[in-house]
Amino acid sequence: MEGSARAAAFDALARVGRGVPVADAVDEASRRAQLTREDRRLATQLTYGVLRHRSLLDYWIARRTTSRLEPAVANVLRLAFFQAAFLDRIPEYALVSSAVEQAKRVAPAAQGLVNAVLRRRLDDRPLPEDLATRYSHPTWLVERWQRRWPADVEELLRAANRVPPLTLRVSPDWSRDELLADLARRQVAAEASPLVPEAIRVNGSLWLEDWDAFAEGGVTVQDESSMLTAHVLAPPPDAVVLDLAAGVGGKTCHILQRWPTVTAVAWDQDGRRLDRLMANARRLGVANRVRVHEGDGRQLTPGEAGTFDAVVLDAPCSGLGVLRRRVDARWRRRETDLRRHQTLQLELLEAAWRVVATGGPVVYSTCSVEPEETAEVLAHFRRRHPEARPDPVGPFLPSAALRRRVGAAALTWRPSEDRLDGFFVARFMKDVPGGGARA
Repeated sequence: MEGSARAAAFDALARVGRGVPVADAVDEASRRAQLTREDRRLATQLTYGVLRHRSLLDYWIARRTTSRLEPAVANVLRLAFFQAAFLDRIPEYALVSSAVEQAKRVAPAAQGLVNAVLRRRLDDRPLPEDLATRYSHPTWLVERWQRRWPADVEELLRAANRVPPLTLRVSPDWSRDELLADLARRQVAAEASPLVPEAIRVNGSLWLEDWDAFAEGGVTVQDESSMLTAHVLAPPPDAVVLDLAAGVGGKTCHILQRWPTVTAVAWDQDGRRLDRLMANARRLGVANRVRVHEGDGRQLTPGEAGTFDAVVLDAPCSGLGVLRRRVDARWRRRETDLRRHQTLQLELLEAAWRVVATGGPVVYSTCSVEPEETAEVLAHFRRRHPEARPDPVGPFLPSAALRRRVGAAALTWRPSEDRLDGFFVARFMKDVPGGGARA
């Protein structure tokens, strides 16, 4: 029922307000409410939609109120205005009634206020001139993007508010064409990526747990830009690869599937993520070639020097290149975070360099294109390690369209370009002292 989905969305927004990541918040709220799949889909749409357009929703609400609202009341009104502006599931009178009933449950003293606000022509929704408010981004980020990309800033903001496709990576022994045909038979809108040969963009509604191809390891969820890291790593045969910030293992499993003779160590300080990594590895049939280690990657010791033939570091970052997917990140980040992340990124890159064998590659990537987290990190690293040889990533990229965008040996992909997330990837080789790579 719509009311159950709305209640779960309210619960999820409250969890996000307490610092829970949006995806986890929706999962927890949906389980607690025991939602059907259809209601869970709507609860997800409502939660992500409110966070995606929060400043604009608050602008409309502020035009109808004169005092500061409690968080619970604000979320009731945000949900109502989001439904009125962006969805057409229920008529306006029913929407008002639902919001008032919700206010009665979560903020009884404010139900009269909610009723009064929503009875005043919900279709009166002017767009503000201010870009930060219109597109619901923090002012500091809009100003930064205006300085960097003055001609394109509005399109970048607009793109960050579009609902992204579900992107799937096809396993090597499965046919992308056959999977697309199967999706078409299921009446799920999907298309092959023109940039990454193993990627499918799903634009329709797909419940993965109901699809045999997912259960049998034929596909896994991974962003297209994220898939490029494995291509760029290109480890040598029989290599032992370290994934230094492995998360749930998208890159680890991609590397293992793409190079069947490679083994991997997945390192992350979040044990829950590593549990999910191993579940993914078992489903994809590569669990026998990966070991996990829970810990801070910066604590790799000098005694482990030269242990790994190749290292990939998809560094923790601001996530400002993937705001269309991580809709809560825009409200969590501060400009000062970029320098803080840079310190962590450099420390992890130092650890990666310490443990990679002579003649091996280190790949550094982020889902941010901000200079503090990309070019500046590499510049600081090169000053410390002049022996680190930049290795152009172009020859490793899987399509000519990608190769044309490489500059200064690294790939920087702005958010929204060719419908990809913002992304940065660079490659270094640890040459033999005195020059020349190991044969």
